[in-house]
Amino acid sequence: MPEVDIVVIGSGLSGLAFARFYLDIHPAAELVIIEEDRCLGGVWSQRRSYDNFWCQSGRRMSGFSDVPLTVPEDAPLYHDTFEAKIKFYCKAVNTNKVNDIWLVTTELPIYLKQKRPSQPPIVYTCRKLVVATGRTSHPKIPSIDWEPSMRFVRHQKAFGELSHQPLPWASGMLFFAVLGGGKSAADMVYELVKKGQNVKWIIRASGEGPALLFPAPGHGRYKNSVESSATRLKALFSPSPFMPNTWWSSMIRILLYGTRIGISYMIRRIRNVDQYCRNIAGYDSRPGSLSGFKFLDFSSSAFWCTGPVGLVQHDDFWETISQNVQVYRNDVVSYQNNIITLDNGKQLIADELLLGTGWDPQQQCFSDIQAQYLGLPHFEPMDSVEERSLWEKLYEEADRRVIAKFPLLENPPPHQNRASPDTTVQRLYKGIAPLGDDSIAFLGAIDISNSFRAAETQAIWTTAYFDGNIKLPPLEQMVKEVAYMGAFSKRRYPTHGQKGECFFFELIWYTDALLHEVGLRSHRKGWWADLVEPCLASDLKDIKDEYKQKFVL
Repeated sequence: MPEVDIVVIGSGLSGLAFARFYLDIHPAAELVIIEEDRCLGGVWSQRRSYDNFWCQSGRRMSGFSDVPLTVPEDAPLYHDTFEAKIKFYCKAVNTNKVNDIWLVTTELPIYLKQKRPSQPPIVYTCRKLVVATGRTSHPKIPSIDWEPSMRFVRHQKAFGELSHQPLPWASGMLFFAVLGGGKSAADMVYELVKKGQNVKWIIRASGEGPALLFPAPGHGRYKNSVESSATRLKALFSPSPFMPNTWWSSMIRILLYGTRIGISYMIRRIRNVDQYCRNIAGYDSRPGSLSGFKFLDFSSSAFWCTGPVGLVQHDDFWETISQNVQVYRNDVVSYQNNIITLDNGKQLIADELLLGTGWDPQQQCFSDIQAQYLGLPHFEPMDSVEERSLWEKLYEEADRRVIAKFPLLENPPPHQNRASPDTTVQRLYKGIAPLGDDSIAFLGAIDISNSFRAAETQAIWTTAYFDGNIKLPPLEQMVKEVAYMGAFSKRRYPTHGQKGECFFFELIWYTDALLHEVGLRSHRKGWWADLVEPCLASDLKDIKDEYKQKFVL
């Protein structure tokens, strides 16, 4: 039974960022990273990447602050810091806490257990546990009648390996169907077409519809449109629970969200952004497009995120899709013997069915009782009557505060509610720490636009949290803050935020708030540059030294 100081579950961006920063501060610490896959990187691992799978944030906003985003010539390469600390093919299947010690039980992944049935589980023990499995580890698989053809069904998580196979890609003889309307589905469709494959794109009529895809080009000092939106100036135009309580931010907040003129302006701005994206795509007017191309027109809102959103990263994306892909807006009834049957009776030939159907963010190595104790979303009737009443009151009060502060959020557009009505809202302080246990942290557990910056700042905050270097507010105030975050998420993102985990446009104010609570500088470029320049990965390159100096390490 290996004994270590800290176990990190997951070697994606959040797990790597935490391990790097924590070991920089505590080089003698015994730390182990548990990774189910054969390679590190999570979404950006060698196995899950493919040619046209690009980072939406652009190069300057990606990577870690002190490591430029370049690919080593001898990749894959695990640098010295992690060489002996990552345990690959190691799946965390159970956690238990006994006398202040965490026991993390690991097994081989299912596909390896069949080859090595005699290999016993390994149990790691530690005093601190970091769960960094993120939100894109467990595929969401729809309920469709496809049992005889299941071996021809693959989720986007396995698409990277498929795209690297030389055959049958080279033959150009396969018929592919992609199910899903989001960015992952769009990326797979584009990749397949560019490799010369025949592709059908199916978007459920009963779902959220096709993604609203922003154009990529930037203007002036901004390399792309994501950079132009990742400034503190632009962030003022999006309500946020993490916005600082300064006189100027309060003035802008009241002007934009608390006056009739401001709200009217914001509504026009929201409509204009949506229409701009629609005009770029030209769903009804693009020359040479196939008849089904118009079905990619979205009904969601970019501001409210009532459907999938993403970025068009290839200049020829719309031309490629419009002229080569037949689009269907139907639910799939069955997939058997290479035939997809749609709910209108139409049948499509498909040698492979690829799923861009999203992810299940549930933490699967915790029991329902543990989820309840730790403040993870869980079955609400598990809570006592008193606890349910307490949280109901807290959320009602928090909701009134959200509406009072941001009246615009009181009337969202028509939307789907993706959360189960019997599931509780996430109850983690700052989206990281349980209220009743300071020996565990959840990293990457919230939905936010730039995982790199969020991972790095969460790593800094969590290191300080474990070190006792954060002066936390009283528990009563922490509980109210958790309720306020949850209430805001539900109001701001009515489709995706019902479990209190969505803060997609809160990147800047959220990461600023984490650094402020640690006592580190978030504004590091000068007052004007801090306002209009995008938040780049390199902004935090000296923060490790600042941390050491502040806490005399």
